[in-house]
Amino acid sequence: MPLSLRIMAGLGLLFGLMGLPVLLRPTATRALLGLKNSPQMVYILRIVGTMLAALGLVLIVFAITFWRTAP
Repeated sequence: MPLSLRIMAGLGLLFGLMGLPVLLRPTATRALLGLKNSPQMVYILRIVGTMLAALGLVLIVFAITFWRTAP
């Protein structure tokens, strides 16, 4: 795998690992970051976690796909 695709996959893994705790445990993330306690904050953190995890998944899938299809 070329270096550029390794970097892309590494960034995908990083974003995915950053997004999963925010998505799965928004209350713990809110407490860790010192954010205010409001009903909207849970939804905001879940949306941010979903977007980060999805970005990580897309980057990993693209890196693997480009690597497998390159001559």
